[in-house]
Amino acid sequence: MKKIISIFLLLFSAFIIAQPPHQQSAPEKRMERMNKLTAEQQAKLWSKKMTLELDLNDTQEQQVYALALNKANTHKKRRANRPKERPNSEEMYQMQVDLLEEKIAMKKAMKSILTPEQYGLWEKSQKKKELMKKKHLKGKKKTEK
Repeated sequence: MKKIISIFLLLFSAFIIAQPPHQQSAPEKRMERMNKLTAEQQAKLWSKKMTLELDLNDTQEQQVYALALNKANTHKKRRANRPKERPNSEEMYQMQVDLLEEKIAMKKAMKSILTPEQYGLWEKSQKKKELMKKKHLKGKKKTEK
């Protein structure tokens, strides 16, 4: 009986160790699927989601689509030109400045496109997304340690 239990424990521990170390989380899988889409497809999806969330009219939807297309193209270029090794502090600083400038330009463009009520809803959703992103990154850092 003792031998059977010890063999069972040995096999059980071998199965646990043999499991894959890391499964991609849902947001990582979603981002991977989004990166496989073309810039036009990403912009179309984003503008349609914004239309549903903010009740945009046709002209607003077209303006948001153009803005999203520009953003998607910029994002694709940035991912393609990403350095293979970790950038130094000066390059990191410049990348963050560029990213913040893009966010400011996006915010100004959205403010000119949307009505004040729609802009308020959009701002709320952006803050919520930022919080979720920070929460996700915080949880990811804990698991890496």
